[in-house]
Amino acid sequence: MNSRRLWLGALFLIGVLWGGCLEVMAADSAAKDPMQLLESLERRRVELDERNKVLDRREQELQQLEGRLNKRVEALQSLRELIQKDMSDEKNVDDGNIKRLAKIFSSMKPQEAAQRLMALEHKMAVRVLKAMREKSAAKVLGKMDAQQATTLSEDVGLSLAERRRRQESDGKM
Repeated sequence: MNSRRLWLGALFLIGVLWGGCLEVMAADSAAKDPMQLLESLERRRVELDERNKVLDRREQELQQLEGRLNKRVEALQSLRELIQKDMSDEKNVDDGNIKRLAKIFSSMKPQEAAQRLMALEHKMAVRVLKAMREKSAAKVLGKMDAQQATTLSEDVGLSLAERRRRQESDGKM
């Protein structure tokens, strides 16, 4: 980047000097005084030095801003990784809890498990039924109200894509 900047700076200076020389030559063609020419070139050199200083300051500011942005991006990436890890850990704990609940419901009498399962939130009941063995889940569903057993059975058997389509159609109504 430095060599590229030097090349660009050199080309810029050559262009400016050439333009300045043309201006000076045009202005001084009438005067033809070498002292005026030297003074004009000196003024032009001072202007170019000032512009160069301004450009150097701006480049330093941009580099500082770039450094700060890179640090923020790194911090956000590490935060994102931490959040993803926490979500994964939470899902693992949640899945473990659902499996334990499924074992508990499976160890109950089907009538009692059916009553308690119907008292749970629908999504939770579906998750518990999915975690249960088919035989146990069938016995529990057999002891439920027909309407509720049908709804739970449908949701247990639905694929993820089917559930999304159903949720989207429910949301549109």
